[in-house]
Amino acid sequence: MKIGVIGYGVEGRAAVEYWGARGEVVVHTRELKSEAPPGVSVVTGPGYLDDLDDYDLLIRSPGVRPDLLPDGVATTTVIAEFFARCPATIVGVTGTQGKGTTCTVATAILKAAGRRVQLGGNIGVVPLQFLADMTAEDIVVLELSNFQLIDLPSSPQVAVVLPITPDHLNWHSDLDEYHQAKSAIAAWQKPDDTVVFDSANEVASRIAESSPGRKIPLRSPEGVEVRDSAIYVRGERVLEVSKIPLRGKHNVDNVAAAVAATFDLISGDLAALQRGVSGLHPLPYRLEPIADVAGVTYVNDSLSTTPETTMAAMAAYPETKVLILGGSSKGVSYEALAAAVARDAGSIRTTLLIGQDGPKIAEALDATGFSNHQFVPGSMAEVVNVAARVAQSGDVVLLSPACASFGAFRDYADRGDQFVAAVRELPEA
Repeated sequence: MKIGVIGYGVEGRAAVEYWGARGEVVVHTRELKSEAPPGVSVVTGPGYLDDLDDYDLLIRSPGVRPDLLPDGVATTTVIAEFFARCPATIVGVTGTQGKGTTCTVATAILKAAGRRVQLGGNIGVVPLQFLADMTAEDIVVLELSNFQLIDLPSSPQVAVVLPITPDHLNWHSDLDEYHQAKSAIAAWQKPDDTVVFDSANEVASRIAESSPGRKIPLRSPEGVEVRDSAIYVRGERVLEVSKIPLRGKHNVDNVAAAVAATFDLISGDLAALQRGVSGLHPLPYRLEPIADVAGVTYVNDSLSTTPETTMAAMAAYPETKVLILGGSSKGVSYEALAAAVARDAGSIRTTLLIGQDGPKIAEALDATGFSNHQFVPGSMAEVVNVAARVAQSGDVVLLSPACASFGAFRDYADRGDQFVAAVRELPEA
């Protein structure tokens, strides 16, 4: 076979390794950022998507739109291949925010119950790398993005649909396409499968309705809900909120979603549920406390790339804050974020704006009457130094950008790493 791997990121590299023994593999990528293995040809540059009709099989990477590939050539993805071959039960999680935390909590609960479980997808390991070790008794937890779901012809046995709000509109043709991409997580389920969904979110509810499987609503007494400072499963009090070592109401909701996804898989083992949750820690780049310097707490929430996640981060830290917002555009509105900042004005020391969309956020803030903001050009070190000069003892400096990171940074991780490095360089008072 002649096999074309389109895109050479994390999944592209896994695809080359997996399909390399099955035929001649050629990588097509706009820019080669890591060296290809010996014997693998590479096509780069603006025309990297040209001349794809001669292949027997194309492997699409998540960043490449399916409609950029030619009709008439068999096409698959790393995730689709895994679904087709995996003998284990798959728990798949999607949504606009909270996917990584929900997956991590679900994995922790399953491990605490003694189940053999692997974490992969958009978080953790590319699942093809552990496919050969899977058995029918195992469980795989996958974080599934819209880029991975958009052409997936399968659904997991347990699907979790968290709230879906506008995102990635710089990639999708419109909001409907974004919603449609997410829908594959439930569309191919069977009657004995399960879908957990946020009943307060219209899009998540609509996606769940497409499934013929059993439906477990979140925020509902018929499924799983948070009330009276506890998580309830079908009316049974199973976990105290005070036992959750993560900040923010949104993280309590993520834990509730993980409980809903795993409760039957662990046969309702409350001790295992509580053990799994009690050992949690903030994930990297997600409301991650970095250091206390001169009485100021610095928090790395670089993975907050939508207004909604930033609003959740603000609510998780009611202390007086120096907010760092901005980055590259994802085509979304900042009106709701600006309104939230204006409502929280009494606990905001100042707002530092960065990146391409800094001016757009400034316009949205000005429209609310909130003028306590300034644009900070230059490096992340300069931004952190400005924040340190402004912040007072007891404050929180919160990097929660509400934007993508491209342009000044390689990705959200690079942005967060530069923030952490700059904080480490600050002198103690």
